[in-house]
Order: sequence, then C-alpha cells, then structure tokens
Amino acid sequence: MRFHRFMQRLGLVACASFSFVGLSLAAGALLGACGAEDTTSSKRVALTTRIVADDGVEAPFTNAFGWSIQLDRASISIGPLYYFDGAPIFSSRLSPRAPRRDALAGFFGIGVAFAHPGHYQPGNAMGQVLAPFSVDLAKGPADLPPGDGVAGVYRSGRFSFGDPAALDGFVVVVEGRATKDAMTRVFRAEAGVDDVLDAYGEPKLDGCVFDGEPDVQEDGTVTVHVKPSVWLDQVEFDAVPESVGEDPAPLPADGTAFRAFTRGLEKGSAVVFTYSAQETM
Repeated sequence: MRFHRFMQRLGLVACASFSFVGLSLAAGALLGACGAEDTTSSKRVALTTRIVADDGVEAPFTNAFGWSIQLDRASISIGPLYYFDGAPIFSSRLSPRAPRRDALAGFFGIGVAFAHPGHYQPGNAMGQVLAPFSVDLAKGPADLPPGDGVAGVYRSGRFSFGDPAALDGFVVVVEGRATKDAMTRVFRAEAGVDDVLDAYGEPKLDGCVFDGEPDVQEDGTVTVHVKPSVWLDQVEFDAVPESVGEDPAPLPADGTAFRAFTRGLEKGSAVVFTYSAQETM
C-alpha cells in the first residue's frame, strides 16, 4: 500500500485524480479509462537522455549569503520526465496550443488538463522518459534511460523525483565544503520524498524551462541540466555544526539551513531541459 501511494505521487497510477497525468506509452493500460484513442498521426522521434550538473562540481559557486560552495557529492533519484508544448511556469509570454487529444494524448496515454488561470498550463504532451534512475552528478554527466517523443515544439517539462529506496531513503543527497571568510563547513544535506512535494502533494517540478523552445523534427538528445546552486542559494551555514575532521556534518532537520535547502529543491528553475539533434554521418 505504501509503494502504491508513492507511485500515485509520481503520477503513474491514477488517471483522473491529478491535474496533469502521465501514463506509460508502452503499457497504455489506462488509455481506455482516460477516454483516449490511439489515433496518433504525428511523427515519432527517439530521444536519448543525459543529465549533468551545471555548477558546484567542477568549480565552486557563491550563494546569496556569500558562502563559496564546492560539492563532492550530488546524488539524486529521478522519476519520470515529461515534455510539453505549453510555456514554462516562469513565462506568461506564450499560451499552449489547444490540446490535440486524437494525436498526442492518444500517443502517450496522457490526459492533458489545463490548470486554473495563472497556473502552469502544460498543453500537449510531446515526450517522456519513464524508467527510474539514480545518479551522482558530482561524477560527471550520465546517460539516463532512452525516451520517446513526437515532432513539434518543446517549451516546458516536468521533472519527477524518484524512489527514495535508491538512495537509502532519500531522493537528494549532497555533500560538500562551504567557506566564508575564516569559516569552513563540511556538510551533508539529505532530503526525503516528503521534503520535495509540490502544491499537489507530488514529488515533482512542473513547468521547467525547455531552453530555446526547440522544434523537434528528428531523433536527438535531451539533456537535463540540474543547478545545485539553486538548491543551496539561500542556505546560511553559520548555524551548521562544525564537522569533526573531514566527516561532513548533516544539516539539522529542524534548522533554518535545512529548510532553505528544501525550498531550493522545490524551485523549478533548478532544472532546465535542452535538445540537440542527432548528428548525421
């Protein structure tokens, strides 16, 4: 029952209970329940998927409180990824096109619904990666399981946090060194699934930017850019205990530093998607 509830949070079980629902393209088990028919006529594309940390790994970054932060570990458990043609939540410049339920919803088995005015409107489902994965971004870029998509303009995406069992009960674990003037903190920050729930009670980031709004017409690579600097930008390390030797000191779960860290994890600006077309020989 606990696992069932967790999968519901990832949007993989219920068809009508969430505003935005993602279902398996391969299984299509709930397609009929959602009232969609697989009448897809759009061109299908294969999408290789990669993930990379944009900052804090190869070189330190400085947060809003003047702490210089260098990460030694940036582990993250990743759930399903979805791509849409609706404008990202940070932009009001574009409105999503009217849903093409006969093509895209049928193709992905996704019931697309519009949010209330002023909220993120995903529009049409354009692509997805369903297989879970966990990775330490401090070790460099990593290949995620392959994805599927249809041709068209990609404007925004959904990033889901994955199964905490992959990281010993957490969905994000970061370790590093923060320095400011004569102070140094060797720290460890751990976040569980309950620390990354959105307003709908789901462990996901909706409305992330798809950089450049690519018009995808052929097979290619989607790269997921994660920005740990956003996670730690508002963390004030003064109150974090000094570590003993080189062992990192955990951020106290009841402290302001930990709360600032989890607020950073909930920011959609921490994830940006990009697309590059497959190189031809």
